[in-house]
Amino acid sequence: MVKVKIVEKLEDARKIINSIEYDPHWYRRVFHTFSASFILYYMLPKLYWINLLKIWIPVAILIFIFILEYLRINGKISSNHFFGLRMYEKKRISSYLFFGIAVFFLLLFFPQQIAVPCILCASIADPIMGEVRQRLGEKKVYAVGFLVCLIFFLVTWYKAELWIALLFSIIGATGAVIGETKKIKWLDDDFMIQILPAILLLVIWFCALYFGLNLPDPIIHPGIISW
Repeated sequence: MVKVKIVEKLEDARKIINSIEYDPHWYRRVFHTFSASFILYYMLPKLYWINLLKIWIPVAILIFIFILEYLRINGKISSNHFFGLRMYEKKRISSYLFFGIAVFFLLLFFPQQIAVPCILCASIADPIMGEVRQRLGEKKVYAVGFLVCLIFFLVTWYKAELWIALLFSIIGATGAVIGETKKIKWLDDDFMIQILPAILLLVIWFCALYFGLNLPDPIIHPGIISW
């Protein structure tokens, strides 16, 4: 009798959960914003074994996502299990994989001063621009997106000389806005909003080093383990 009641309660709970309506639109927005937590990567302590994990864990995660996407696109796993997918993503690589690829390259191959604002642009500026596009129209997107991205770059580069901070911030914000607004068929904007400004800034970064300019130190530092 007790077992029957437990089963009935579980069934009632399942019906309640299934009756809840989720809005994929806001799910994607929250998922984007949560992705800003990737910058915690730079707070991991500088220990030998942690440094190895900082390389191999992103590699393992990316390989796992690639396998998952391969199985999904080829029908081995139903796309219905991937909540929040857009219709056009059912038969092509999804935006979360493009996002992950971009973050992977930024964390492992770009200076922190470039990677951090680019990740924040994709995590926070992108959903803001999406809401502006839906509510205020396309024309407002450029101004709002540029301003938000500019703030992220300026905060990251606040230690630099003013003209260097402005140069990197303006070019970075411009690249981010172009990467988000100019659609490319086989490259998702979640990838372009991060990689386009990162590449532009990396070129300027090497030029600045060549001419002996003083570039700012990273603003996020590893944690301390006292063992």
